[in-house]
Amino acid sequence: MNDDDLNELIDAFTAECEEFLQSMETNLLAMEAAGLKERQAAVKEMFRAAHSIKGAGSMLGFQNVSAAAHTLEDCFVILRDRTDLAALEPTTVSVLLQGVDALKKITIESVQHSDITTPDQTENLEAIAQIFAQFQAKYGKSEQQPVLAASQGPAPETLKLIFEQQVPALFNRLETELSQASEADLATSVTTLNQVYYQLSGLAGMLQLPDFGKVAAALRDLIDSPDLTVQRLQSDGWAIAQNLQTARQQILEGRAIDIPEISPTPPHSPSPPLPLSPSPTPPEISPSPTPPEISPSPTLPVPNPQRPTIRVDLERLTELVNLVGELVINRTNLELQESELRGEVKRIRRNIVDLNQFGGQLREEYDRLSFAEWRGGNGNSGLGKLAAAETEFPMIANGKSSPVHAHFDILEMDRYTEFHSTAAEVIETAQAISQSATKLDTLAMKFERSTDQLRRITEQLRSRVMQLRVVSFSRAVDHLPRALREMCLTYDKDVNLLLVGRDTKIDESLLDALRDPLIHLVRNAFDHGIEMPEVRKASGKPASGQIEIEARHQGGQTIITVADDGKGIDPEMIRRKIVTKGLATEEQAQEFSIAELYDFLFWPGFSTTEGVSDLSGRGVGLDVVRTNLRTVRGTVKIDSRLGKGTSFIIKLPLLLSITDALMVKTDHNKIAVPLDAVEEILHIKASEVHIAGNQPMLWWREEFIRLVRMQDLLEYSVVGPDAPSPDPLTQDEIPVLVLASTEGMLAVAVERLIGQQEIVVKPLPPPLSKPRGVLGTTILGDGRVVNILDVDDLVRQPVVNSSIAAISGKVQEIPASVSRSPQILVVDDSYTIRQLLSLTLTRARYRVVQAKDGVDALEKLQNGLDCSLAIVDIEMPRMDGFELLRSIRSTERFAKIPVAMLTSRSGAKHRQMAMELGANQYFTKPYSEAQLLQAIPKLIHHSII
Repeated sequence: MNDDDLNELIDAFTAECEEFLQSMETNLLAMEAAGLKERQAAVKEMFRAAHSIKGAGSMLGFQNVSAAAHTLEDCFVILRDRTDLAALEPTTVSVLLQGVDALKKITIESVQHSDITTPDQTENLEAIAQIFAQFQAKYGKSEQQPVLAASQGPAPETLKLIFEQQVPALFNRLETELSQASEADLATSVTTLNQVYYQLSGLAGMLQLPDFGKVAAALRDLIDSPDLTVQRLQSDGWAIAQNLQTARQQILEGRAIDIPEISPTPPHSPSPPLPLSPSPTPPEISPSPTPPEISPSPTLPVPNPQRPTIRVDLERLTELVNLVGELVINRTNLELQESELRGEVKRIRRNIVDLNQFGGQLREEYDRLSFAEWRGGNGNSGLGKLAAAETEFPMIANGKSSPVHAHFDILEMDRYTEFHSTAAEVIETAQAISQSATKLDTLAMKFERSTDQLRRITEQLRSRVMQLRVVSFSRAVDHLPRALREMCLTYDKDVNLLLVGRDTKIDESLLDALRDPLIHLVRNAFDHGIEMPEVRKASGKPASGQIEIEARHQGGQTIITVADDGKGIDPEMIRRKIVTKGLATEEQAQEFSIAELYDFLFWPGFSTTEGVSDLSGRGVGLDVVRTNLRTVRGTVKIDSRLGKGTSFIIKLPLLLSITDALMVKTDHNKIAVPLDAVEEILHIKASEVHIAGNQPMLWWREEFIRLVRMQDLLEYSVVGPDAPSPDPLTQDEIPVLVLASTEGMLAVAVERLIGQQEIVVKPLPPPLSKPRGVLGTTILGDGRVVNILDVDDLVRQPVVNSSIAAISGKVQEIPASVSRSPQILVVDDSYTIRQLLSLTLTRARYRVVQAKDGVDALEKLQNGLDCSLAIVDIEMPRMDGFELLRSIRSTERFAKIPVAMLTSRSGAKHRQMAMELGANQYFTKPYSEAQLLQAIPKLIHHSII
């Protein structure tokens, strides 16, 4: 075995040990609230897990792991055989959990240090030995002592049980493969026998039976022979199988293994040797019934040469996932082209029908003229028309046939002119085009079938690739029940943990970013949310609290909710804390909304707890939550009801999300709405809209829900055509989407419904921050980029521009008191400067409006923009900063707006000009962020005065 194979086995051993250890911890925690039968089943599962770790560790040479697992296995034997599981004590579970932790540490140390005994390993081995000693002292000693060193052998009853129940299955597999071996399948037989050898040798190492291992080694020497044939494989193989059976019988009888060595058969022996057994057929093995405690098949990790594995760099895997997304986008483009091709084929067929009609009209016109000629020859009045036709379309000359034609009347033989030839050519051309259209139609059908096949292959590829990067959500939360149990015992609270959606798939790269936030949120819910039992009883709640963690997918993102049924968050307590810490004045604190107050909880060093304890008071918990989530482009928000409980909603973007969306049109732009968030699609009349105060409402399913326009929910604008944006509420029939989310229901009026489409969700890349109401973007088949709505954000946010104006025809003015934070106008022709300055101001809790030059800024002001301060660059196209400043000061409406100049011109001349025109402050680039933020409140306060 080379180093790569060994490393692969060690990796498999590590992963398997993690699963077994987690299984033991989960079963121990579940036993406290389980019944007797469930506890008995849990003990059996834990025994098997410890037994499997012991065997796998011994096979790979991790003797300390094997010894520790064996000792823990004996603890489970005592728990199974000598305790009353119906009266299980919590201290017993706690002690066993400590043993599982010690075994976990030993496993990690052994893998890292190649089983070299370290002081930490010695300490953990002694800890497990002490646990076993406690069990013996409490429940009585057994006849067999635990295995604390790898040199000691297994208990005789264990040895007998394994060779009675597990070994016969291996022998049956060996003998079946020998009897069915053939030249065509020789390689397959060798592979199977190699697996049998690994299992037998691993069993010999686990049970410390070197003589049995020597007997099994003959099988490895046989299959490694360079000139192996089927005859030699069967003859020597039966001899080895017979020796293994003899060795097994000797072990069961308690005798030493005494097997004569097998003389290998020469590679080209003319005749096979006589078998050692008098019977040419293998002996039949009748295994005893399997007891329920022991698994009927070995659980040792066995290398499988038929399924090799490779290690792939994470970045390459991410590139592969992104390429799958690009493949889906290009497939959508092909589907669009295929649809256009079918439309063109239909249009060509309609034109061919018209062309055939035109050809038929030409032929009819010729026949009419021919009849007119005949009537003219008989003295009728059609002679003039015929002469005109012959002048325009002369007879086709044919010298040989002309004398003959003279003897026939026009009714007796046709006459042909160029007119007739033109008509015939038109008809033939129409037929040729029709044949080409038929071929195009056939090609379009083949194109459609190929596109359908490509769709199926792409879907399969996407599913397979995504399985490479996703794991169950349970891996992020399986450690939480243990942590919550320890807190309950320490702080004398009774709290249950409910995990919903444990099988929800999440990107494996998110696990590390989720573990710390989840444990902080659980600790926060336990300490701040769940009340003490006597308090809960006094308020009419059950004494036992509950924390629920739910994971689900919605609209191209993973949503994780951590909710408790505790006392909730008191907004007034947060206000008082803000004022106490000097973060805002009392007047400013009163203007903060609930969402703004909750946002303070994520600030570093901010805590609502008066004292500092092991659980809280340091102000680092929720700060860590937001910081960790930002590293993976995640967000967190709070929803709390006083006296009812608190929910923390975490949103994480999926690595690659291909979902169905409803495409709608609003404000001249296409918008994608995740289909799983659309509860119902309606077409209503204006008379069905009700008014409650200034808010339009819709009666839907026996309740009133808010009705708003889509453009009122979006806080961004896209440059569109000059035509005014249509108002959906003024249409005869109003298309309405009823959106559902964790925040409630909302009816949204749109301009037009386009249709359903499969889209690839692309989150906005850093350094761009996620806009409110926008989940990400997608690329359509024609190359256009379309925004995808975040329905939760839309349903949650209040609508300032009420849609009542559309119905009443009156523009409703918004009072200035609605604006709770000052709004600053940033005017600069550099997009980067505008973005950086906006981010700075937004973090300082200011609202920001951007303008790209003086003309743009002046238009915004004239359209009613209410701003408390303008920060203006000097050098800009169309209208520079000096001209904008002069216009502001010369207009009575804007004259009191303070203006601060921010420019790279640091000369005295520019500064003097700005001050003469009425600038309140002058900053130069690169600016000091601290100095700028310090000056802004003074400028705004000056404008109020």
